[in-house]
Amino acid sequence: NKPKIVFFVGNTGVGKTTTMAKLASKYMLEDKKEIAMVSVDTYRIAAIEQIKTYANILSIPVEVVYEMKDLQEVLPKYKDYDYILVDTAGRSHKNKEQYKDLKNLYSAFDGYSYLTYLVLSATTKYKDLKNITSMYSDIGDYSLIFTKLDETDAIGNILNIKLDTGMPLSYVSYGQNVPDDIEIMNPQVIAK
Repeated sequence: NKPKIVFFVGNTGVGKTTTMAKLASKYMLEDKKEIAMVSVDTYRIAAIEQIKTYANILSIPVEVVYEMKDLQEVLPKYKDYDYILVDTAGRSHKNKEQYKDLKNLYSAFDGYSYLTYLVLSATTKYKDLKNITSMYSDIGDYSLIFTKLDETDAIGNILNIKLDTGMPLSYVSYGQNVPDDIEIMNPQVIAK
C-alpha cells in the first residue's frame, strides 16, 4: 500500500538525473504510472533546477530534501503514487564519508520496498568501474544502468562489470534526449 522507491546512485557526472527523467517519462507515458520525484542532490549547483525542469515538462511533482528528517513530511504526500524516484548526489568511490550518507538515506525509507539503479558511464575505465561497484556492494541488490554509449566504441566493460558483480543489466542510454535515448539492455545488440 505504499509506492515503490527507486534510487539512482553513482558517481558524479554519470547522468543520474537525466536517466531518472528518461525513466520517469517512460513509466508515466508508456506504463501509465503515477510518478513523483525527490532530489536529495543539494550539492551540485544545477541539480535542483535540472530536476525541476524535467518535472515541469512531465507535469509530475518534485520535492527537494535538504535533511533526511524532512522525508517524513514528504513521503506521506505521495502515498497513493506508484513510484517515487530518488535522485541522489554523486559520490566518489574514494570518499567513505559520502557513502555513509547514502546508507543513512536508505534507512530513511524503512518500510518501503525499493529498487536501486547503479548508474555507470560506459566511458569509465574498467579498473575504476570495479572500484565503484565494489563500494556499492554493501547496499544490497541493485541493477546496472550504463550511460553515454554514444561517447565510446569500447563497451566490453558492460559485460565485464556484469560478470564481476553478478547484478542484472537493466538499461543503456546513449544521448541527452528525454525520453528517447534510453532502452532496455539488449545483450544481442551490445554483442554485435
